[in-house]
Amino acid sequence: MVVFKRPFFSSYTTGLWIRFLRFSLASHKKLEEDLEKLGLTPPQFYVLATIGYAGGLPFGEIGAKMMVTVSNLTGIVDRLEEKKLVSRKRDENDRRVVHVVLTEKGTKLYKTTIPLFEKSTSKIFSSLDKPQQKELSALLRKLNRVALAK
Repeated sequence: MVVFKRPFFSSYTTGLWIRFLRFSLASHKKLEEDLEKLGLTPPQFYVLATIGYAGGLPFGEIGAKMMVTVSNLTGIVDRLEEKKLVSRKRDENDRRVVHVVLTEKGTKLYKTTIPLFEKSTSKIFSSLDKPQQKELSALLRKLNRVALAK
């Protein structure tokens, strides 16, 4: 058996990326398990939360906020519509624009799901104290600015 004395990758940033990716995948899996109990997938929850917070949005804006294509978003909204959680409404001034809004059932689920989601994310970050969480938030904001600027 061969034992490597050096890291597989020679770049520290590559190792950092791997740690970040592992955390992202593991935390996403945990959220996925928690949301499954509510009958939602993470993308469905993100749409629900996005329009619940904003009070309804045009398709294009939801896609931009979630960083998904309109074609991907269509399937997610279709499934939420089948569950009677959202509905599509044509814009009164521009019939080409379709807004997605929560139904009464969707609003109730949104209001009960947010506290459960916050509890789940709180557990994920519980190993960091508040100053560390704030530092991580600032670092991620900085990385996002750079990533989105390109």
